[in-house]
Amino acid sequence: MTKPTIDIDLTSSQKFFESKIFNIWDKDGEPIIVGIGIRNPENIGGLIRLAGTIGCKEVIITTDIKEHKTAKIKKTATTAFNKIAWKFAKNDEWIELIPKEYTIIALETTGDSEMIFDAKWPKKVAFVVGDERYGIDVDNVNLCHKKVYIPMIGSVKSLNVVQATSIALYEHLRRNF
Repeated sequence: MTKPTIDIDLTSSQKFFESKIFNIWDKDGEPIIVGIGIRNPENIGGLIRLAGTIGCKEVIITTDIKEHKTAKIKKTATTAFNKIAWKFAKNDEWIELIPKEYTIIALETTGDSEMIFDAKWPKKVAFVVGDERYGIDVDNVNLCHKKVYIPMIGSVKSLNVVQATSIALYEHLRRNF
């Protein structure tokens, strides 16, 4: 029995998306991802890779880990590792890295969070996400202009941080496309 062959020209997403021009973000208006307390290197890499797929301005990660497993971050981020601006920042310094004209949106379940599909926000946004285990601490939530949540209608009431960020960014893309 012979293996089926794959026509790489027909299945290559790289070639597919190179043939389409998507330029929806204004100059200096690309979204920003801020990960508060993200400890898992695969999640850091996943956020960087996600930023690369949607055209984010940068990814800012705060964490208390002194040494990061860069090889694991790079493996998960794939080619975005060297294509997207990303950095580590101290927990009390990330806010200074966000341009003043940006609306900072916490992706967090709080008493005053709005459902993501109902909430209104402008084009220039920074999405703040937290560690899967602890979320975003109260001090950092309070620095945000808006809080939104993703409805969970199934029996499981949580998402991986990269999955949740993907939903938020692609909802933002959908609104601006």
